[in-house]
Order: sequence, then structure tokens, then C-alpha cells
Amino acid sequence: MVTPFTRIADYDLTYEITGNDAAVNYRALVQNLKENQEVELEIRDEEDKKAASVKGESGRAKIANVRLWQVRDAYLYRFIWRVWEDGKLVDEYEEPIGVRTVEISGTDILVNGKPVYLKGFGRHEDSPVNGKTFAPCYLKRDFELMKWMGANSFRTSHYPYAEETYQEADREGFLVIDEVPAVGFVKRSGMAMFQNAGSGVKPTSFFAADTTQELLENHVNVLKELVQRDKNHACVIAWSLFNEPESISEEASAYFKVVFDKAREFDPQKRPRTFAMELSSGPDAKCCHQYCDFWTMNRYYGWYVKGGYEISDAMIAFRKEMDEWASQDPVKPMVFTEYGADTLSSEHKLPSAMWSQEYQLEYLELYHELFDSYPFVKGEQVWNFADFQTVEGIGRVNGNKKGIFTRDRQPKDSAYLIKKRWEELPLDYKGGK
Repeated sequence: MVTPFTRIADYDLTYEITGNDAAVNYRALVQNLKENQEVELEIRDEEDKKAASVKGESGRAKIANVRLWQVRDAYLYRFIWRVWEDGKLVDEYEEPIGVRTVEISGTDILVNGKPVYLKGFGRHEDSPVNGKTFAPCYLKRDFELMKWMGANSFRTSHYPYAEETYQEADREGFLVIDEVPAVGFVKRSGMAMFQNAGSGVKPTSFFAADTTQELLENHVNVLKELVQRDKNHACVIAWSLFNEPESISEEASAYFKVVFDKAREFDPQKRPRTFAMELSSGPDAKCCHQYCDFWTMNRYYGWYVKGGYEISDAMIAFRKEMDEWASQDPVKPMVFTEYGADTLSSEHKLPSAMWSQEYQLEYLELYHELFDSYPFVKGEQVWNFADFQTVEGIGRVNGNKKGIFTRDRQPKDSAYLIKKRWEELPLDYKGGK
């Protein structure tokens, strides 16, 4: 790629909404800008009418009667950056941008000042033939299926996706929890703090290793790259900084603080921050979850914990944990970013049994009943959108089968159950509670 010597390299945007108008605060990064050169930002609407125009490397552009980017009702302005020298165009860069705000208030997730309830999926970049990579045709198919389901969100589990995914989410009005590729920060599958229990040996933390400082530096660098790439996408409403890490040690707390602080420093829009918590990151493990602006939960009561005929006991244990979260001070919005049961589309069993479609339906109905019982639960992203390939082994039948769709994107029975629920839930479900 060839670029001019003086070029628009990057830009930052933040928004303020007042009544029917919006102020766009901007800062352009222009490489090798000369004293006799001038930076211009022009904003045009979808009818190609000029909405605002302002000059300078940084400043404020005002859009009267703004059309905001809304959930599942996207509106994109054209932001056109130009560099001029003596009336001649030196460089120009254009990008479609949605104007919207995101914040946490009490137990609400607010988009444009209004509460939203997240309905959607954990996903993977995975498909037949293409494997674990970006596939344009499947991207289109996946968004059409998510819209058919009544979904409005997903998490990029467990890594940043191809930028085309965010561009499509911008166009379709989907909310994205953007996740850093920080997976498996535990010892022995989550037993880091308990590996020597009863042996008289002091438990060790994953974050107490000699290589922790090097890991932290890499983590911060990857986070910076992610934020720099995705910071101007309207669809991105939050950063997920880890997936299922150890989070119950003082060493973890020190590590987490740096990463959470850096996420706030790097992001001009100061989006909410979280990390996906597995079961050991419970309400009594207060070393790390206090850094979150909202809580995201990966829970598998009824599958990995008391599955099968013990599912009723599993839900009793689940409600006990939720009651403890409800007693936290402060209580924050909670989104379930993983819950699910492996299901073979060919398997039917009455009474229900694990791996059957009937068991997946029973499992999901119990989770929905629980979600509805707690006013601070503000989202559900089932694991997974579609079945996906994993390494060969005796624990799974040719991959992870927790999908609501098969790997070739055909619906299981559970798709119709969730579709009915999500189409009936209002966008502001439990808002203000």
C-alpha cells in the first residue's frame, strides 16, 4: 500500500448528546503535518447531505437533529478526513461511523442513555471447509440467523475477530463485547489455588510465575492494538479483558489492576470493562471482580456441575450463588456470556438425558427462569451460536456441540425456544430495576 508522506494515520472520537443534537469531539493523528497544511473533518448523512464541517487537528463538530446509532436500528454517517495544502488535497480518508453513547448506571447498561438487555451468543470464527478463520459467506449467514432469532449482541470469544465482522455489526446495529485473546490464565484447569490443598504446601498462583511480567507486557500491548483498531466502531460497547482466568489471589489482583487501568487509558470513549468469570470467580472471591464495570458470567450448572439427573440440585446451587451476588455492595449489571449443554441434533430422549435435544431445552428453560428472577441480570449470551470443531478426544463427539445451530448453520430445536423468548423480551427489559 502506498500512502502520502503527510497522511491521516488515526483518529479518536467521543460523543455528547443534548436533546436532538450531538457534539462529536475529535482528535486526528496526522503524520508529518506541515505548518501550511490544514486538517478538515466533514460529516455527511446517509442521504449524502452535509451534517457538519470543521477544521483543525482536534475540535468539536456539532450535528443538529442527529440520527443516533441504535440497537438493531443502525444509522451511519460518513466521516471524511482531509488534509489540504494551498487548496490542493494531500490526503483523504473516509469511514462510516455511528454516533452513540455507552455507559453503566447502577445495574443498567445504557446505550444513548436508555437501558438495553443483551440477547445473543458467544461465537467462534469457525465453519465447515474454512475451519477456524474468517469466511465472508458465513459472516452474512450468521448475521441473518442472529436477526432471525431476535438477537442483538455477541461476544468475540475468545479473540478479536476479522474487522469485517465489526463493520457488519455496525451496519446491522449489533452490540459487541470485544474480547482480548487472554484465555487459560489458570493452572490445572482452574485448580491453581488448590493444587496442593491438604499437602501442607502453600498454594501457588498462576500470576506468581517468573514470566508474569513478560506476560503482562504482552497482554498490555495486545490490548492496546485491539483498542486502537476497534475504538471507533459503534458496535463495540465493552472490552472483555480475560476469559476464565484465575482471579482469587493477590498476585492476580495486581495483574488485573494494570490491565483494567490500561483499558481505560487507551480508550477515548471509556467503554465499560469486564472479564468472563468461571465458577471459581464467585461472589466471595473479591480479589478481582471489583475492577469490572459490569459482571460477565460463564456458568455450567447442570452440565459440568451436577449434570443429568442432578440438574434440579444444580439449579439450587446456582440460585444460592446468585443470591450471594445479589448481596454484593455495589450490585452491578450481570450478563451471562456462557451457558449451554452439548447437544446432538440427531439425539432425542424421553425422559430427557444429557446430549439429547430434550435435555438442552430443559436446561435452557431453567436458565431463563433464573435470569428472569434477578433484576440485575441484564443479558444472556448462550454458548454457542453454532457447533464448532475442537481437538480430537474422548470427551466430545467431533467437536463442541453446544451450538444452537449445527456447524453447517441448521437450527436445533432450542433455536425455536430462544427465538420465541427473545422476540418477546423488550429491549429495555428490567431497565431501571
